[in-house]
Amino acid sequence: MAGGGGPPVPEGAGGKKPVDFQINLIPCIDLLSVLISFLLMTSVWTQIAKIDVKQKPTQADEQPEEQKDEDKIDLTVFVKANGYTVTQKNVVVKEIEKKGDEWDSATLAEVLKGVAAEHPENHDVTLKSEDTVPYQELITVMDICLIHKLEGIQVSGVEG
Repeated sequence: MAGGGGPPVPEGAGGKKPVDFQINLIPCIDLLSVLISFLLMTSVWTQIAKIDVKQKPTQADEQPEEQKDEDKIDLTVFVKANGYTVTQKNVVVKEIEKKGDEWDSATLAEVLKGVAAEHPENHDVTLKSEDTVPYQELITVMDICLIHKLEGIQVSGVEG
């Protein structure tokens, strides 16, 4: 047998084995291809639901096409640590206090339903929140807005 695949034979002084060796990569490649095919066959292909949210423009050149001033109601929901404030054209429509440790989302839904019914052509709402408000509460407010066909959700800072 010439060039056999057996273990290296000691050569050289002191009976030390040579340091050159070869790693057989074929089993590693086979295992990798099996794992990749298993991953592709067992993966769950889902479509992640999303909410389209626009950031309120901060500079004059970023302003989108404006509606007529009489058509625009400037609906804002301010989520505070102690409840909600719903304003329309900078006038407070409803102050909704928390019930214990929970925000009163049912009352907010009723108020937004009423505003959406009064102005069916308006689909814009601006959402503001304090820093202490949990993120889940913002998502709850966005869900309520979407239920009542207020799809033009803009997120703005407290100052904006």
